[in-house]
Order: sequence, then C-alpha cells, then structure tokens
Amino acid sequence: MAESPTIRILLVDDHAVVRAGYRRFLELEPGYAVVGEASSAEEAYALLQAGTPDLVVLDLSMPGQGGLSLLRRLKLRWPLLPVLVFSMHDHPAFAIQAMRAGASGYVTKSSDPQVVVQAVRAVMSGGHMMSPDIEAKLARESAPGQGEPMLGLSSREFDVFRLIASGASHEDIASLLKVSVKTVANNHSIIRQKLGISSDIELLKLALDCGAVEAHPAKS
Repeated sequence: MAESPTIRILLVDDHAVVRAGYRRFLELEPGYAVVGEASSAEEAYALLQAGTPDLVVLDLSMPGQGGLSLLRRLKLRWPLLPVLVFSMHDHPAFAIQAMRAGASGYVTKSSDPQVVVQAVRAVMSGGHMMSPDIEAKLARESAPGQGEPMLGLSSREFDVFRLIASGASHEDIASLLKVSVKTVANNHSIIRQKLGISSDIELLKLALDCGAVEAHPAKS
C-alpha cells in the first residue's frame, strides 16, 4: 500500500516557544511535517518565495506588516495555498476579517491542541473550519438585535481602525498601507460612522474591548 503524501507546513508566529510547541504536536500526527518557521511577515514571504508548502499556519499578531496584511498578500500571489489562522484574538471581527482575506480556517490559541489538528485536516480536505469558541460567538452575533458593528468594517477600514487605536498618525498609516493621507482620513470618518462613535477615545475603548490593541499599564 502506498504511503499517504506528507503535508508540508509552514508555521508563522513571532514566539519561538509557540512555534516549537506546535511543531512537536503537529509532527506527532502521521504525515505532518513542519518544513519551515518564520517569526515575521517579511520572513514568511521570503520562505514562501523559496518554496511553497502545502499549508501555512499563521498568527495574526506579529511585528511589522502583521498577519492580516501577509494573508492578503500571499493569497494574491498563491491563491490556492490553504492558510489556517491560529490566533490569540477571540473576537469574531478578527475571524471574519481573516476569512474575508482568504483564510480557510480560524482557531484560537485557547483551543485544545486537537482542535488545531482537526482544523488542519478540514482545511487540507478543501473545507473550512473555525474553533468552537469562535463559532459560538459568531452565532450570538447573528442573533436578532445582537449585531457587532465592527463586523461591518471592510478589510481596509479594519486595518485603519487598529492602527488609529494603536496611536499611529494618518501620515504613518498612509505610508504603511501605501495609500494617500486623504484615503486614510476618509476611512477614519467612515469607521466612526459605521461604529456609531464620535471620538477617538471611544474608538480606543472599542479596540481595547475587542483586543485589537493591548492596554499598557502606566509606569510608576
């Protein structure tokens, strides 16, 4: 009987301990092999240009370009490459944005490791999967009267939302996203309208509530 082909996986996460732990766990599964690791979006893209794996397991929170931007970029270059997002973010807005960007699955880091294995199997079979905690939150959001305004943000607006909340200026955001300052200002205005807020203080509160940015304790 012929052996099943090996599934070659690229792990993209900026924490070496996380990559090492999931490398060991995934490689316990017959036919799974982690063939590369990257700690940043830029490093991941370089590895993909050198050789395309069968699956990318991608974190969203990374320095530099970030996971969502990398996801959009690599799906433009390799549209058929399956990507499983593996993230600390358990707010449904992140899952929706990842799936819109082309992810085949979304699993939170609080999930049981076996959920990751199930997601890999589903994605490699051509399906889609979200971890149960995200599915439950999305179900609640779809209930009458329970809609989450952030789910209505476009991919670009979500990027601008996160960057504004992190303290970036319109000029910085325009440079990072390679758009005009006027486009960023227009997005900023649309974001406020869609979220029903009138100030950036309210915007920051929403970002903190959903985990889009982290609160930093004041220095003593």
